[in-house]
Amino acid sequence: MCHIESRVESRTNRCRLDRMIGIVGGGISGLVLAHELRGLGVDVTVWEAASVPGGVMRSELHGDLVLELGPQRARLTGPFRDLVESVGLSEELVTASKDLPLYVYHRGQLRRAPLSFSQAVTTDLLSLWAKARVLAEPFTAGPRAGELVGPFLRRKFGGAAYRALLGPLYGGLYASDPDRMPVKHALQRTLAELGVRRSILWRMFRSAGRAAESPPCSFRQGLGALPLAIAGKLGGSVRLEAPVRMLRKRRVGWEVTADGAGSVPVDAVVLTCPSDTAAGLLGGSYPEEAGRLSALRYNRLALVYLKSETKLSGLGFQVAFGESLETRGVTWNDSLFGRPGLHTAYLGGMKNSELPDWDDGRIAEIACREFEVVTGHPAEALHVSRTRIPAWDETWDGLKGVEWPPDLHFCSNYTARPGILGRITEGKRLAATLATAYATGSRPV
Repeated sequence: MCHIESRVESRTNRCRLDRMIGIVGGGISGLVLAHELRGLGVDVTVWEAASVPGGVMRSELHGDLVLELGPQRARLTGPFRDLVESVGLSEELVTASKDLPLYVYHRGQLRRAPLSFSQAVTTDLLSLWAKARVLAEPFTAGPRAGELVGPFLRRKFGGAAYRALLGPLYGGLYASDPDRMPVKHALQRTLAELGVRRSILWRMFRSAGRAAESPPCSFRQGLGALPLAIAGKLGGSVRLEAPVRMLRKRRVGWEVTADGAGSVPVDAVVLTCPSDTAAGLLGGSYPEEAGRLSALRYNRLALVYLKSETKLSGLGFQVAFGESLETRGVTWNDSLFGRPGLHTAYLGGMKNSELPDWDDGRIAEIACREFEVVTGHPAEALHVSRTRIPAWDETWDGLKGVEWPPDLHFCSNYTARPGILGRITEGKRLAATLATAYATGSRPV
C-alpha cells in the first residue's frame, strides 16, 4: 500500500488529477476517504444529509460530561495517530492506561476477561476443564464451508468458553447473535488479516499484545472532534444539510442531485451511507441489486448514559450468555478518560430487537437496576440515545454475485471491516485505488 501511495503522490506533486469523485455520506468513512483522495490530488465533493458531519461518530455535552453517541473509544494505532496529526488534533488527544482490564459478568459477579496467556491460566472466568478444552484449540480444524460463527467458536474452544467469553465479546462488536453470523462474511476476513490458517489461540494472544501497545484514546471534546476536524480541512468540499435525492448514470460518470446543491457531474461515485439509503438511490437504475442492499439487517441498540460514583477501574464489562439481563455491556468512561461518574450501557441488539422501541424511561430504569445488580452501585440515568450496527448475518448472503458499474464504489461498515480503524484502513485503500487508476488513465475498478 505504501508503495502505491508513494507512486501516486509523486505524480500528483507535479499536477493535480483532473477528476472529481462524489461521496454520498459524511460519516467517518466518507470523510477519511475524501481526506485521503485530496491528499493524493483528486478533487472530491461530499454530500451529507445532517447538519453536522460524523454519522454515528458524534459526541454531545451533558453539562460538563462528554457523551459518545456512537463508538466510545478508539485505539491509538499508527494509522489513527497519522490521521489525527494530519488534521491538527494531536493536542486534543486523551489516552487511557494500556493495562485497564475488561470484565465479564458471569455466574453472579464480575470476572476479569483473559487477554493474555498468563491471564488465561489464572482467570476464574473458566473452570479448569474449560481451560483445558481451550488449549486443545490448535488441534481442531479451521472454518468449514457454510459454518456459522457460533458453532465454529464452540467447536474450536468449547461451549463454556464460548458462553462466558468468546460469544459475548464477538457478538458485542455487532450487537449480534454469532449463531446467525456466517463465518465467511465478517470473521473470515479478520482471520485472514491475522494470518490464521488453523489455530486462532496463539494469534489471539499475539494480537492482544500488539493491541496493548496502542492505548485506548479519545479527544477532550469526544470522538466527534475527529470528523469535525476532517470536515474543517476539507472546507467547501463538504456540503452539509444536503441529502442526495438522485443518482443518474451518465455515459461517462454520474450526475448527483442533492438538496440545495443542484445537479453535479462527477467521474465516480462512492456510497458511504447506510445500505438502505444507498438502495433508495440506486433502486431506479438497479432495482434487483438495490433490493439486496435494502435487505441487509441492522441491529438497533439503546445507549443509556449513567452517572454513578463507583471507583471502578477498567474498560467496562460484557454480559456472558445465559445471564438474565437485558444489558449487553457497559463502558466505564469514568476510568477510561476521567469523565467523572460516567458509564455507558448498551441494551437491545439482536438479543432483544424490540427494546429500542420502548420509551426512554423504561429503558433507563432497566439500565440503572441492572447496573446496580452487576456493580453493587446505584446509578442515575442522564440520557438515552439509539444507534444501529450492521448485523453481518445471513442477509449478507444476498450480496453474492452482485455487480456494479466500475465507477460506483461502496465504503462503509457493511462492506468491509467495521470499527474506526477498519474505516480508516478501507478509506485509505480505496483512495489509493481510485487515485492510481486516474493517474494511469485507466477506469477505476
